Amino acid sequence: MIAGGMIELRNHRSSIQIGDGCNLAGSLRCRATDSHIRIGNLTTMMMAQITLHEAGAITLGEDCMLSGDIAMDVSDMHSILDMETGKRLNPPRDIEIGDHVWLAQGVRVMKGARIGQHSIVGSRAMVLGDIPAHSLAVGAPARVVREGVTWDRRRLPFEPDPYRIADATSTDPPGLR
Repeated sequence: MIAGGMIELRNHRSSIQIGDGCNLAGSLRCRATDSHIRIGNLTTMMMAQITLHEAGAITLGEDCMLSGDIAMDVSDMHSILDMETGKRLNPPRDIEIGDHVWLAQGVRVMKGARIGQHSIVGSRAMVLGDIPAHSLAVGAPARVVREGVTWDRRRLPFEPDPYRIADATSTDPPGLR
């Protein structure tokens, strides 16, 4: 289901495939010949912009969650040329996002990025390369700050670790450390 937004196919031999049970808001744009968007089952999207300005593919796995103001494209949209040879230096590259990936508010996924399953990318991060499965990545460029994680759409109760040693530099009252 497209909850709000736009689908644009402006060329030949291109496709947009949306899996079952999706709830999508934003735009899906194939603006070049041989451009493809594939979205797996149960994926949700809040005002993301998925665009292909050149040939290629953007693939999102199943049960992904894209927050608002997400942008991704397989291209830089304009050519960068070597002055001496005239050769183009920035070809388009596919984007692959695994199953059960959460992209937080404002994430930018750049051409050639690959994000492994069950990963989380923090708010305003810029993904330029590979993020391994079960990782938490933040920053620009995004870097892994924790491994061995996953996420859940439910807001589960938080239970502080009673064995955690309080940080001596903390200004929090002892009960909040």
